[in-house]
Amino acid sequence: MQIFVRTDRTHVLHLAADATGKDVKEALQRRCGIDAESAYLTHGGRLLVEGRRLDSEGVSDDSTLYAHLRLLGGAKKRKKKNYTKPKKLKHKHKSVKLRMLKVYKVDDSGKVQRLRKQCPRCGPGIFMATHFDRVYCGKCTLTYLYENATD
Repeated sequence: MQIFVRTDRTHVLHLAADATGKDVKEALQRRCGIDAESAYLTHGGRLLVEGRRLDSEGVSDDSTLYAHLRLLGGAKKRKKKNYTKPKKLKHKHKSVKLRMLKVYKVDDSGKVQRLRKQCPRCGPGIFMATHFDRVYCGKCTLTYLYENATD
């Protein structure tokens, strides 16, 4: 009977018709040096019993068996981290009604005045932010400092 055994590679084993799982493990040990006691065999998702014949386990000619090695140990389960500070929230855009009234003013005569300074580099329509010690353009980063600013 010809059987394919998958380890890290595929090995072809020629065994007798009345072979058992123990015979397969011994043949693997002779052929590729895998320790027979630490290996275990599966076929069709089921673990093969060592003392039973392969044909009673459902293994036929040209079947594939999988040889697995036992895993050693394993790491300890880590304790879940307990964060003291909450996560920083992203900035949300605020919708303000009639926001343009901060930038423009309409006189009694109907004339429109600009309340904020416009950026000389960027042109009309780009207003500069007014801070306590400077005016700043957010588009081109032009900054004018006030002379009488207190430190």
